[in-house]
Amino acid sequence: MSAATPSFLEQSFDTPIDAVSTEMHEGEKIQLSFYDGEEWSKWQELEFDIDRGPTNTESELIMLPDATKRLRFRGLSNASSIHPITVSREPVRTLFAAINLPAAPLVISRSSWGADESLLFSSGAPSTAESSGETSGGSSTTTPSSRVSDCDAAQLNYPQEFKTTGVTVRTDAQGRTYRWPQTFSKEVKLLVVHHTALKVTGDPRPGPERIRALYKYHADSRGWGDVGYNYLIDEEGKIYEGREGGRAVVSGHAYCNNVGTIGIALLGNFELEAPTAKQTTALQTLLLRLADEYSLDLARSTQFHGKTFTSPIVRHKDLLSTSCPGYYLADAFGQVVQNAKSNNPTGVVKYAVIDRPILSTVEPPTRVATNGMAPGLSYIGRTTVSLNPGGQQRMSFIYTAPLGGAYEGKKVAEVRLGHTDLSLFLTQGSYRIPVRSGILLPSDVPDGESISIQLIVQAPQNAGTYWMEIGGLKFILVVSGRRTRTDINLSRFGNDASKFVNTDPKPTVATPVLGRVRTSTRRSLGGGVSSSVRPTVRPPVSPSTSTVPPSSSTDRPLRIKLSATSTPTLLFTQNGHMDGTVVLANSRITLRAVGSLVQAIRGSSLLAEQPILRFSADGGSTLTVDAVRGGIRSYRGTIEVRVVDGELILINELPLETYMRGLAEEPDTEPYEKQRAFAIAARTYAAWYMNPQNRKFPGKPFDGSDDPAIFQSYTGEGFEKSNPAWLRAVASTSKQVLTYNGSIIKPPYFSSDDGRTKSPEEAGWKNFPFADIFLSKTDPWCRGMQNRGHGVGMSGCGAKAQALEGKTAEQILKYYYPGTVFMGQ
Repeated sequence: MSAATPSFLEQSFDTPIDAVSTEMHEGEKIQLSFYDGEEWSKWQELEFDIDRGPTNTESELIMLPDATKRLRFRGLSNASSIHPITVSREPVRTLFAAINLPAAPLVISRSSWGADESLLFSSGAPSTAESSGETSGGSSTTTPSSRVSDCDAAQLNYPQEFKTTGVTVRTDAQGRTYRWPQTFSKEVKLLVVHHTALKVTGDPRPGPERIRALYKYHADSRGWGDVGYNYLIDEEGKIYEGREGGRAVVSGHAYCNNVGTIGIALLGNFELEAPTAKQTTALQTLLLRLADEYSLDLARSTQFHGKTFTSPIVRHKDLLSTSCPGYYLADAFGQVVQNAKSNNPTGVVKYAVIDRPILSTVEPPTRVATNGMAPGLSYIGRTTVSLNPGGQQRMSFIYTAPLGGAYEGKKVAEVRLGHTDLSLFLTQGSYRIPVRSGILLPSDVPDGESISIQLIVQAPQNAGTYWMEIGGLKFILVVSGRRTRTDINLSRFGNDASKFVNTDPKPTVATPVLGRVRTSTRRSLGGGVSSSVRPTVRPPVSPSTSTVPPSSSTDRPLRIKLSATSTPTLLFTQNGHMDGTVVLANSRITLRAVGSLVQAIRGSSLLAEQPILRFSADGGSTLTVDAVRGGIRSYRGTIEVRVVDGELILINELPLETYMRGLAEEPDTEPYEKQRAFAIAARTYAAWYMNPQNRKFPGKPFDGSDDPAIFQSYTGEGFEKSNPAWLRAVASTSKQVLTYNGSIIKPPYFSSDDGRTKSPEEAGWKNFPFADIFLSKTDPWCRGMQNRGHGVGMSGCGAKAQALEGKTAEQILKYYYPGTVFMGQ
């Protein structure tokens, strides 16, 4: 019998290391343990650095409490993916006693804090940091994430705000080439505040050592060639120079928002700890200095990328969907801004006080709930919340695992909502999952360790007093005042209300499943995995007992809800119609909801006001919508507009085969037979939900959504133009679906596995329709790879490898879905 394979990767280093990060993709689970000279530490979860742009492949930086030569990793198989960092312990060469806050703050220069300037230069290796132009990926055919689409739209609509001075510094005085050429903003409009997400409490290292580690992480591990912030502030209130280049140099602190802004990062993880008083004073002092330097009027609002900010001092999360700068600072940020407006750098900021369970080194067999809450759960914040109608509020919980740890998918809190119009969402990466009856853990939590659970509550549209209960703790929501508009970013915490989709009006449990996400292929859960979101497991549907022929459910058009803004504009490139009325070419019609009615407005004229309006273009042309999922997109077929649950929605109605042409599941970077296999599987998945007995959205006037987090990645006509091989794959499989005993199946698919697929039961899908088809099977083409996705059905890695071996789509599908029959509709 062979020896058992270790469940972890152990790595030794010749020189003790102080910090580490690893290659990582969104959805991966990697854990770290270090040897302190006597014993191994508890396993610690590495976080994917989602804030660093859509092409990131690196974890966040982990500072080790003591230098070590030995590390262990779970979920990591390749030692070359480990990026160790050793920092100098030389003292800073500036006399800190000379710093006299809140007078004009002394900024510790790079040379003083010990920046290794050799990291700035290279022999020609390009930087992966965002350039001054902040491009979104060049010629890549990969379907862009929502962040890339948003950036493309911003550059199209506000080109002047992306222009620099035109001066680019590529070499230093000695002629050495910068890895990251320096460009400079023509005008600075915003001061953006961040946290580094590196916990300070309990870390014995001084601030300069953590800054040196962060610099190496950005410059080498991330490949940028420099640190991404303009300034950094440690817990002692010391201010450090960041990015090399001086005044108005463009840094890399906020994707697509670097030109015209200055990035300031506070050392600390403010999801878990609050800034110190010295740090807060230093921040307010620096903000006043920078406002004076760049002639910013702190009392006036600022326009940037089409958004209006009440002050030029903003949080990272005000620009992008992120939790940065963390709960504590984000919650108290208004006090910081007010102190700056009042020219009061020493003004006190009161941070929230949380009720957190006291952790001991020895855990009891069971944990007693605190304040009547569920075991291991504690709440951060107030239990009485005031909101405007339709407004949103973030809620932060901490869950601490008992002895033995807690597994992914464990229900840690029961949820009761006191009104049907009250909505609760679990935040996962860049999107939100509706919560109805309970909260499940998004990942394994080792013995005695804690994770943060972030929720968003959205108030009903009507004023009143509402309640909800989470984990045994009751919350009161007082809803009053002016109704929140839904055509702007309502929330301090990210997306607007139009991004919320409740996939099931019946009580369900949000069940996030983490899995590595491929960037070369964007697939939905129907499925696979989007490159910008994490997949979720839908509540499975019982097998249909209907013997209705497959064609009967797909003779009618497919209806797809588009993720449009709440006041979209339709552009007619050719003549078209609105409910039979002729609309001339080049017309722009703005749509908005007024109560239960839809208004169509052209210029200043009201064209129509009806419960439902339908638009179409003549001659097989397309209708362009501004904006869908952050971009301007064109669609074939009919666009129907109506108000559902108080929200204006757009529905693209078109034949199933036309829909397939714009389905951005398998771009032309993939083998043709793999494209054909996924075309059949994706068509079958959509057809399953066209059956009235299998509704994805019960009671709603649409069959599916263009959101890959909950249905499939549908982008319309634009995908057709750049992927001609996909069009051939769709045409060659026209109307073909997978059936079992005469009924269409619901075929899951995913990205990759470690050499074996899972059964639905292993994935936690109870009573999955025709589960015997999807029993676990060997997947030798994927052996040695990471598990990415739910693992049930057809794997992308296996389909690709078989296609490259010369197998046809039909052979690939037969392997993963045995017993099924191909049937033309």
